[in-house]
Amino acid sequence: MRIVFGTSGWRGVIARDFTEERVNRVIDAIAVFLRESGESGIIVGGDTRFLSPELARDAATRLSAAGFEVRLADRPVPTPVLSHAVRRLRLGGVINFTASHNPFMYNGIKFSPGHGGPAPSSVTTRIEELIEAGASPEAGSGSLTVEDFVTPYTGDLELLVKRDVIAGSGLRAVYDAFNGTGSGILDVFLQHSGASVRTIHGRRDPLFDGRHPEPNEKGLADLSEQVTVSRASVGLATDGDADRFGLVDEEGGYVSPHDYLALLFEYLVRDRGMEGIGVRSTTTGSLMDRVAASLGRDVVETPVGFKHLGAVMLERSVVLAGEESGGLSIGGHMPEKDGILACLLACEMCARRGVGLAVQLRDLWSRYGRLAHRRIDLGLTDGIGDTVRKLFIENTPPSLGDLAVERVDSRDGRKLVLAGGASVLVRMSGTEPLARFYLESGTDAGLDVLESSIRAAIGAPQG
Repeated sequence: MRIVFGTSGWRGVIARDFTEERVNRVIDAIAVFLRESGESGIIVGGDTRFLSPELARDAATRLSAAGFEVRLADRPVPTPVLSHAVRRLRLGGVINFTASHNPFMYNGIKFSPGHGGPAPSSVTTRIEELIEAGASPEAGSGSLTVEDFVTPYTGDLELLVKRDVIAGSGLRAVYDAFNGTGSGILDVFLQHSGASVRTIHGRRDPLFDGRHPEPNEKGLADLSEQVTVSRASVGLATDGDADRFGLVDEEGGYVSPHDYLALLFEYLVRDRGMEGIGVRSTTTGSLMDRVAASLGRDVVETPVGFKHLGAVMLERSVVLAGEESGGLSIGGHMPEKDGILACLLACEMCARRGVGLAVQLRDLWSRYGRLAHRRIDLGLTDGIGDTVRKLFIENTPPSLGDLAVERVDSRDGRKLVLAGGASVLVRMSGTEPLARFYLESGTDAGLDVLESSIRAAIGAPQG
């Protein structure tokens, strides 16, 4: 089986796909690629998953023996911390052992070049070629140092988050760390800023306390309950490697990234005076576009994967870049997802405005209208994958429910724009055996009709 990099690295099931022999092949190929690029320094780290710290140390030793200057994280650390480190130290890249939000049985390797953002396709394609060729670097005399990357990262967060706004606001937060690397970083930053914080699921557990480590609506049930019980101002969450965020409002309700990105964009422009454009992935709702238009700003729509959003950040002045899967960054920061920053900005916004996210969102919807969203993940079993490809990727249905298909966008997957402004985007996941459907409609009832029509068309059980 070929080793293929998806939108955010190579991932596989531990001991089946993700084995020591295959890991070493990937590390060797990255080493050869760096040599081809004239680079000799690299950051290595990993998250709290099974064997990530041990694999990071083994990889660091292997790269040092190949002549590289290796800086190894002194503990499991978030993806954004490693990205910050490679930019600060101006080294050639990052090797990061993480499978992000995937289930516990997965691990993976993510490679980021010196700019700190995800590697572009041209880079990952070359690495895949080197893996296939069995490339390995010549031996050399390198170095290996173990370093604290967290302290410099949190120091620079103070340039992006207004701690003085949080101080004295009486902000009370509950933080769900999903047993991952954000624990001890996000909560400590807030505490030092004067907020009251209670952390749940904060200890390291490679099994993630039996949960799927994705801070989406389903995954935030514990956080919602704790926010309600404790009457907190806001609920915060990050996934295992802390590059994705999840939010719960003061009423215990889930805050969709579609809505939060639009709300935060307006805040950064109106309250913080930031200049630049908005960037969103094609799977992300269009509410940000409405907000940006009212502020005289443009929004660039990219394919899925933060490497595409990050590329825009490297070229243009950007206020906010974000995607529906819980990833964002802002101008002045690195071109990589940062769930810790996303949560801290939510706290700052609540502290400055003196009201919670639920109140703020109702005000936003009153001015721009509300859009409803839903993502459906269907496993590729019982022929569902072939059916999805035949009906939605290779062909176009004339309608879904009573809504005619008016336009098709094939830039990334297949996006069906329906009569009345609703839409359905169909994509095959690059990291898991799933077909993903992204639905947008003006009402929740409209989402129900779309989902029912999709499931009926492909013969999937009704949700």
